[in-house]
Amino acid sequence: MKQKKPLSLPGFIRHNKNAIVRFGSLILVMVIFAIVTKGSIFSAYNLRSLVGQTCALLIISVGMIFMFSHGAVDISSGAVAGLCSLVITFVLEGTGSMPLAILFSVVVSVALYLFCWFVTVRFGLLSTISSLAVMFVARGLVIYILSGQSGRINISFYDLISPFKNSLPLQLIIIVVVTVVCLVLFNYTALGKYSKAIGDNPVSSQQSGANLNRVKFWCYLIAGVCVGIASVFILARAGNVSRNIGAGMEMNVMVAVILGGMNLSGGAKSRISSAIVGAITYSLLSNGLTIAGVSQGLIVLVKGIIFIVIIAMTLRQSKTITEMPR
Repeated sequence: MKQKKPLSLPGFIRHNKNAIVRFGSLILVMVIFAIVTKGSIFSAYNLRSLVGQTCALLIISVGMIFMFSHGAVDISSGAVAGLCSLVITFVLEGTGSMPLAILFSVVVSVALYLFCWFVTVRFGLLSTISSLAVMFVARGLVIYILSGQSGRINISFYDLISPFKNSLPLQLIIIVVVTVVCLVLFNYTALGKYSKAIGDNPVSSQQSGANLNRVKFWCYLIAGVCVGIASVFILARAGNVSRNIGAGMEMNVMVAVILGGMNLSGGAKSRISSAIVGAITYSLLSNGLTIAGVSQGLIVLVKGIIFIVIIAMTLRQSKTITEMPR
């Protein structure tokens, strides 16, 4: 029986490039901002704040891995989260029930994502187009409703939602539960296996027994559930509903998963850990730049540059894999 030759250093790097990007980015950001902020980024107070900042981003990113893994791209999560925040506010005003508000948020989010799935599957459109339509619908509804409310709605029952901003145990419990459930579904069920297979080769995966439409249905549904849950954290941190609530979240998610080493074309190398590590890295980056006194405009510029660099690395990796002799 032939023994496998150990990989050379270049071969090892090429073979584990996603993991190197994923954990290397996190370590680099931690080291840089530990030095720049003189350790204040890791103070107990700031770490507590950092968890709160990471909650919504991490939950949405974990859910989006299911869509990204089969090659779908979503740009509607911020607008959907904004509409869900509005729904939560109205349900709290009408019933005073937090569980019911969360349920309605999840139902609305899932309905919008399943509509996106239906349009994509039924009419054969790119997922980007259908999610763009959902984004316009969701953001348009928020703006229209708020136009009759002086552009902003305050939460009368803020004490019910404030734990999602202030309670560290609650934040950690929800993060862990959502992450573990998604991790099990993605790594240990046929859904995750087929989703990654579709990202690599839809025809081959179908021949292997995957029902493409059904797999995508569950991926969109899981993404919708995660956005609905994350909307509670977004609303709790905002304290009110404005026209721009949730704006930019979709780009934050994309930057986060790319920082985590995710290839947006999906496939077998898709990992839930990309969402986890990427969301933490992104939050550390944003938080560290703020503590270091960098202006908001420059922070956006830095994020844009990082996004372009990581995208370039990802595309180069995909091209290299395609051109490798088989």
